[in-house]
Amino acid sequence: MKIGVYSNPNKDAGLKVQKAALDAAKANGLEAEPYNARGEYAFIVSIGGDGTILRIAEHCAVSETPILGVNMGTVGFLTEIEPAELDDAFKMLIARNYRLERRALIDASVDGKHYYALNDAVIRSGGGRMITLKVKVGGALIDKFSCDGYIASTPTGSTAYSLAAGGSVISPNTPVIALTPINPHTLRTRPIVVGSFENVEMTNYFGDAANIYIDGELRATLENGKSMTVTGWDRSVMFIRFGKLNFYSRLLTKLNSWSAPED
Repeated sequence: MKIGVYSNPNKDAGLKVQKAALDAAKANGLEAEPYNARGEYAFIVSIGGDGTILRIAEHCAVSETPILGVNMGTVGFLTEIEPAELDDAFKMLIARNYRLERRALIDASVDGKHYYALNDAVIRSGGGRMITLKVKVGGALIDKFSCDGYIASTPTGSTAYSLAAGGSVISPNTPVIALTPINPHTLRTRPIVVGSFENVEMTNYFGDAANIYIDGELRATLENGKSMTVTGWDRSVMFIRFGKLNFYSRLLTKLNSWSAPED
């Protein structure tokens, strides 16, 4: 069994945890190396936070390689273990004492080019001024928005930027796309949730060119009159889980800063 270890140097100073992961893997009889985008692995260890996982999510979806997230971030909603648990985690992996959790990606296309997002595809104003977006679902007009931007989110991403912008928390097994405006200049606009395979078209209707961010990374620009189309759920990422926390337990412990006690 061969594994790749991907580490965020901004979280893992001196790549000390990456080295510890490589040593622990080899001590347990696993073949291990620092992650290489061209490598073929049984699974990938991601050391950092949720943002670190987002950097390799698209590759792991295409190669169908499961991810084991090691938390060194703040929230760590997608991660599973702490650095001190690496040795035990490798033992459980070898014993196949784990389960795989699938998280769907959405497909965002601009000018015929496709981008896959685990969290969200976001249109944002690029010049500091509001833009006007026209949003259609299945060819039907939803509304026109003067706003700072617009978020198309997976259920996984519903606990990220979409939540901060006023969107709902959505269970990861719910086949939907959440649409959330960012600072809309209106009293009537609300987030909306649509089916996962509906065709969402967002057009830069008026104003300056906008930026398109895929999982937080600037990937394209959207000129006036151009559109981004979002649909989803053809691809997914697999996460290794050891059964310690389900989605709702994770939601309570990770996102509730006051940690309300369980009954």
